[in-house]
Amino acid sequence: MERTQTDTQTDLPLLTKHQHQLLSQKIFSVPTITQTISQTITQTITEGAQNELEKLRAIWIWLCHNIEYDVSGYLGLTDKLCSPERVIETGRGVCCGYSSVCMQMCQEAGIECQEVSGHGKGIGYRQGQSYQNTKSLHMWNAVKLGGHWYLLDACWGAGRVDMDNKAFIKRYDDFYFLTDPEDFINSHCPDEKEWQLLDDPIPLEEFEKRVLKTSEFYRLGLTLLHPKHFLLVTENGEASVSMKFTKPVDFTYQISQRSGCEPKAVNSSSGLLTVTRESMRLRLLPPTGGTYDVMIFARSGNNSGTFSWVCSLLVECPEQEPTKELPENPFLSWGLQRSAESLGVKKCSNGAEAAVSETGSFELVLHTSRPLMMLCELTQKDLDPSIAKRCLATQIQSDRLTCNVLCPYLGYYRLSVFVRNYERPQDGFQNGGNFLLHCTGGAINLNELFPPALSTACGPGIRTQDAGLSKFSHTGALVSTQQGKCNITFQNQQDLELHAVLFKEQCKRLGHPLCRHVFFTYNSSKVTISVALPEAGVYKLGLYAKTSTDQDFSLLCDFVLCNSSGSSWPPFPCTYTAWQRGSVLFEPRGGLLEPLSWVLFRVRVPGAQRVSVVGEQLMELQLSKSRVWEGEVFTGASMSQLKLAASGGGGGSTDMTIIMSFDVLSQQNEM
Repeated sequence: MERTQTDTQTDLPLLTKHQHQLLSQKIFSVPTITQTISQTITQTITEGAQNELEKLRAIWIWLCHNIEYDVSGYLGLTDKLCSPERVIETGRGVCCGYSSVCMQMCQEAGIECQEVSGHGKGIGYRQGQSYQNTKSLHMWNAVKLGGHWYLLDACWGAGRVDMDNKAFIKRYDDFYFLTDPEDFINSHCPDEKEWQLLDDPIPLEEFEKRVLKTSEFYRLGLTLLHPKHFLLVTENGEASVSMKFTKPVDFTYQISQRSGCEPKAVNSSSGLLTVTRESMRLRLLPPTGGTYDVMIFARSGNNSGTFSWVCSLLVECPEQEPTKELPENPFLSWGLQRSAESLGVKKCSNGAEAAVSETGSFELVLHTSRPLMMLCELTQKDLDPSIAKRCLATQIQSDRLTCNVLCPYLGYYRLSVFVRNYERPQDGFQNGGNFLLHCTGGAINLNELFPPALSTACGPGIRTQDAGLSKFSHTGALVSTQQGKCNITFQNQQDLELHAVLFKEQCKRLGHPLCRHVFFTYNSSKVTISVALPEAGVYKLGLYAKTSTDQDFSLLCDFVLCNSSGSSWPPFPCTYTAWQRGSVLFEPRGGLLEPLSWVLFRVRVPGAQRVSVVGEQLMELQLSKSRVWEGEVFTGASMSQLKLAASGGGGGSTDMTIIMSFDVLSQQNEM
């Protein structure tokens, strides 16, 4: 008799959906415990079956749905029910009850069937336990169909036992019907090797080492790449598990430390889970030395339901030194989420491994397939949430999202990114990825974090693009200067009215507003924002615009200015509304003038017929061949301001309009 069967599963004719429905209706209509003999039931449920497979299927379904596991018998509270008559009469039985009824019904249906005894990784199984010199306690069946032997376990197909509540939970599981022997051997090891139905039977020692996989593991199409055996021993405090699959799968996990009789739960930060469209990797980082049980759960990626247990492993950590504490990750998976592509994220500059920085700063870039809105969350064990907000500066562009991160403490951080469709503000934000950051040096001083109340739109992006601004000289959100001065240029195609606001959280008393340190120059469609900073530090420069005088200004973006210079630059002149587009101030650029000194003025004012400087005297500037108004002006001693005025001269009008003013320092306050 040929018992080896590893590759003929597909030789069996499969039941059609219609056949399965008719068969199930017939089976479920049969009385259960009122029957006294199995022959009557067998004849009824197999009536109309066309072949042995249909007969066996009918017997299997009846067993799984009509016999409950005898928990009290298993626990020794009552006699175990094993004989077919008693099992059918009471509707209860232990494993041998299922196998004996199955064998008797098969014989009555003309199907060759055997009971198989052996070890099963079922009730009471504990990872690492030995079956050596131990009597086997489980039974199942082998059936012969079409000249080949197949395996089934109706006891496991009927449901599972909840030992905590000492109750049987009915949960039909079709996996254990004619299971592939290569899969069956991971949980069932027969006393007689030939009933493994394998070309190369494995020894009991190998069975003990095999990873325990549930039926859901195979149902989801998972393949365990590493480890091959259930026991993992850490190296340098770390071990890993990896799987592959062909359809989207979501994962989670549970880690507990063996400590006396009761396991001690370990938080999720002891694992680093990464899930892609085709693979999963779980890095295990036990917090201290010891033995740990690891349970892995999974669900279909197209399902938002509950996770199911798929496999278990054991981790031995010989290292006694505790590993560095990692941040909790409520989203479990690190790196881009498996669903990131469907959310519009194509790729990322960072993977699932920790990004290391010795400077205290990071930059994360997400490349997108469509415009997205982004929110970010940064956590670390010592980081206050209010401070965390000042560690992030985000830039939102049509094809990418950028998050700049500052780390005020050494150690590990979690950066979580949430995205939604930019054009659909009614949509909720969804987690697109979670990234582990490791700051090993250069922690940022708390006084040097990003300014408070930064917009989510820092630097040029979708807002500036929609407003018609382009060709920015500084394309990022951060602008660094070692001299304390910078010029930001761009094109203004829509002829917008622009405004800028400069802010610093703590600034020395200047005697003039901070806005005087920002100066606009318009040259045709080109706009230059000149900034001269009064002291070192971090500033926020907000760029605002409006299209007509009856509108409020709207924020287009914030720039973060990082000034490392110790120089203190004076303010620019104060400009008024008459300072028109196309006007250019060449000299003097500073808004503070020395007293009793001659100062050269050079300015271009389009359309002006006269340009004068009003001080102790009215000084007329002369128009040069290059269309620049020029002249030297004496600042005097008694004037606190010099005012630059211009007249269009239209209709012979001699009215002068103030376009700009300069402060003259007092003799006691010379710089």
